[in-house]
Amino acid sequence: MPLKISVSGVRGVVGTDLTPPIIVSFVSSFLRTLKDSPGTILIGRDARKSGTVIQRMVEGTANALGWNCIYIGISPTPTVLLATRKLGCDGGIVITASHNPVQWNALKFCDGEGLFLRAPQVRKIEKMIGYEGAVPWKDFRNIGDTTYREDIASMHIEEVLRNIDVDCIRRRKLKVVVDPCGSAGSSIDRSFLEALGCTVFGINEQITGHFPREPEPVPQNLTQLGKEVLKRKAHIGFAQDPDADRLAVVSEKGIPIGEEYTLVLAGESYLRRRKTDIAVNLSTSMMVDDLAARYGSRVYRTKIGEINVTDALLRKGIDFGGEGNGGAIVPRINPCRDSIVAMGLILELMASENRNLTQIILDFPSYCMKKDKIVLENVNIDDFYTRLLSESREYFKDYSFNTEDGIKIYTREEWLHIRSSNTEPAVRIIAESGKVKRTDELLGIGRKLVQFL
Repeated sequence: MPLKISVSGVRGVVGTDLTPPIIVSFVSSFLRTLKDSPGTILIGRDARKSGTVIQRMVEGTANALGWNCIYIGISPTPTVLLATRKLGCDGGIVITASHNPVQWNALKFCDGEGLFLRAPQVRKIEKMIGYEGAVPWKDFRNIGDTTYREDIASMHIEEVLRNIDVDCIRRRKLKVVVDPCGSAGSSIDRSFLEALGCTVFGINEQITGHFPREPEPVPQNLTQLGKEVLKRKAHIGFAQDPDADRLAVVSEKGIPIGEEYTLVLAGESYLRRRKTDIAVNLSTSMMVDDLAARYGSRVYRTKIGEINVTDALLRKGIDFGGEGNGGAIVPRINPCRDSIVAMGLILELMASENRNLTQIILDFPSYCMKKDKIVLENVNIDDFYTRLLSESREYFKDYSFNTEDGIKIYTREEWLHIRSSNTEPAVRIIAESGKVKRTDELLGIGRKLVQFL
């Protein structure tokens, strides 16, 4: 299985694709694209057992190039990005494969502004791989040093608290169950929620190097969280993926409401006190369009990939956006997907409304979104898209087509999006409409189109 190299990082199965020579090559190439002379980088990771070994390789490679490192241990990806910016580092590396299974790991690179690399920067790094003779390794007098920081979570917490109504949340005295999947969220969730005056119950908080549930926070993986919410009579349950940039929500009835609601709930909380347009990716639910209409805002849609949304937010001066997979972005707090920001905004919404989550989500139109994927390896993606577009036009004669990222086929009432994954050797198929039956039909057509090709 080949490495997946994209704006979402360099991902592979540890020991098979993501090997020590690969890690050294990518780290050395990344650092050489940042600046000509050595500087300082920040390193953090999720809780995968392989992360310890990879962290040492990353650190050793950087030091051997004369770079100083700040290592902050097991930390959420948004914490790493925030700290890279706040501490004035030249760049950062997050060792995490996010929602991928535990046998995977990855290197995610960011610049000194705490922003993930854009596609041209990723291609520049790729081009440098293989030219190891030019690597400026340092002698013993000029190798870099590493310092360890254990106070970075508090920096992140303080930044979020400054931007939400803490007093309002504290007055509500909310009971919250949190499930960080035995990974990076464990380093920050409880402290953050307790700072908001919440009574906190945790599951899957212990860090063991393995994940106690499937890592992606989708409804079928949140059964335990739902039961705990009911058991504790909590107001809400929160679940994260292993690097804690994505957030999923379970209602007071113990029901996972779906990741797409994370963005609209956080957006409702934010837009009611600060009007702004919204930027999201092409696969985000139509609920965002309804939210924008409520506040007279416009929705801008981008290619999949967090940095593409962030770029749109920064370029257009937009204050809120994200991705429908549970990733809310508020640039003035942290210009990346941040589950801590999303938690704060959703709790503020619940506190200010003084209503439970089930009541609040009734304010939004109900759509049915379904997702599927088909594993495809060694595919010429340009040829695949050309043939897919031709076949799709036979099925959808009166629909609009967007080919910015794969092929999205849509009307105002429904859509089907087929695209190559940034993180797996697979084609993703996503459909949404107002009815379950129609969504199933769209998804079925998507499968037929992909399998036929």
